[in-house]
Amino acid sequence: MPERSRLTRPVGVAVAALAVAATAVPTARADIGTNWGGNSTPVLGSIESHVELKVSDGGAGAGGKHLTSLGGSWDPPACWYEPQYTPDSFDAAYQQLLAGLSGAMGAEAKKQYDALKADGDFHRGQNGQWWGMVKTKKAWDLPTTAPCTQQPGVVWIPAGSPPPGVLAVTPLMLSKLAYAATKLPPPSVKLSPAPDRQTVNLPTYVSFAQPIQPVSVTASLNYIGVNIAASTLAVPVSLRIDAGTSDASPAMCTYPFTKTGSGYQVDSSGAGCNITYQRSSRGSSYPLTAQVTWKVTWTPSTDPNAQPANPLPDGVTGGAPQDVVVREIQTIVTQ
Repeated sequence: MPERSRLTRPVGVAVAALAVAATAVPTARADIGTNWGGNSTPVLGSIESHVELKVSDGGAGAGGKHLTSLGGSWDPPACWYEPQYTPDSFDAAYQQLLAGLSGAMGAEAKKQYDALKADGDFHRGQNGQWWGMVKTKKAWDLPTTAPCTQQPGVVWIPAGSPPPGVLAVTPLMLSKLAYAATKLPPPSVKLSPAPDRQTVNLPTYVSFAQPIQPVSVTASLNYIGVNIAASTLAVPVSLRIDAGTSDASPAMCTYPFTKTGSGYQVDSSGAGCNITYQRSSRGSSYPLTAQVTWKVTWTPSTDPNAQPANPLPDGVTGGAPQDVVVREIQTIVTQ
């Protein structure tokens, strides 16, 4: 039997819950955590979705924060459609739903069930899946900038391109989920001299105790015949240091990161720009701040290093200010 375009409309309100609660088949959870797949993985949130997130160790640990996007947003949608049922599992889930309904709602749901059964037998023997709408929950800790515009329900989508009007999950959408889930370590720079031993007119050198690791996030969906993925990769490219006072020359310096093994490092000992305080902090301190700019790319695969590497908006992370105490060395010259 040919696939009927009118069956791409969401099935009625009586079964809208089937879009997010597969009562006849298990629903996977999409979890965000460190050491993905380990027994000690801390679950930070989940949605009732078959999309899974895998976060690299570099940014998912304690202190990791969502990046601040530069030059544009790449936020995920508030809701979308993704595969939920085969014809057999949708039929079984619908029957289980009917068993729990009564009265007018039960009668309406039974009417819809009979219509689907008579008109194509839930599309058995056809190439496609029943897709359901899921929402980005607050518990998943992902930003959304627009309300959900999709009608909740279950939709038959033939294999291939989804029909117009259905916001279906795609690799591009998964890249937005991965980008929004990217958490980056705040910069914690090592100062030389130490923060409490700064001296007027002596340069301040900066470095990191350990190289900063790139951070990757993979969002994937592999369910009832649909297998798509997107991976983001955030790489540190520059470090900006602000002296926290105009009584420094220069008051701000920016350094490029250099690849060191598997990570990236900054060592300003040989740089032409290093903050030099010109006045003591006079019994107080100056709030020195550090900010890292990250280059972010995505690939339509589970490999964040694959090609092509499509550009995404750069991101920045900033750390808590370091209190810098600057002293003035008194020198007595005798003849």
